[in-house]
Amino acid sequence: MPGLPLIDCVESMVLINKNQLLIFAAILTAACSPTGSDPTVVTMTDLIGLWDSSVTHGLQKDVMYTRITSNGDIIEYDFDGDEADKGLNCYLVDSGSVKPVEKNRFLVIAEMHANRQYEVELELLDNGHALKIYFLDSDDQDSDGDVTETVKSQIWTRIRDESILEYEPSCNKR
Repeated sequence: MPGLPLIDCVESMVLINKNQLLIFAAILTAACSPTGSDPTVVTMTDLIGLWDSSVTHGLQKDVMYTRITSNGDIIEYDFDGDEADKGLNCYLVDSGSVKPVEKNRFLVIAEMHANRQYEVELELLDNGHALKIYFLDSDDQDSDGDVTETVKSQIWTRIRDESILEYEPSCNKR
């Protein structure tokens, strides 16, 4: 900086670097924060994307992926050739929808399950990279007369590479 004594020039450079560092820190914090403004509240926006929804039955893994779109559509891809299904080397594709009911509770309407309509409670984990799903006992499935408890839960993990299913064959098209 011409015309300034050396000490003033160094202090100005330090001030500029501190300001740049603060701006960088603010950008980094915003980029790495969870998707919602309140991590305890799950919104439809938090659900959008592709999830690994695989489940394990005993020692057998049932490979599944679930895509949730911005308008609440659910597309489930169940790999038929895994250990659990022992079928063809393709994906069974089913669909449904999800709608918010109240804080962290959603109504799922699905073609893919025997009970076509059920309520779930959701919790975001790992800064939105995982989703814990609590299946609620809305129909007194355990026959204890209580319809407010959780029957079971499952954890889904977010898939970053959403192109993972682009070239996978659908059993529905065979």
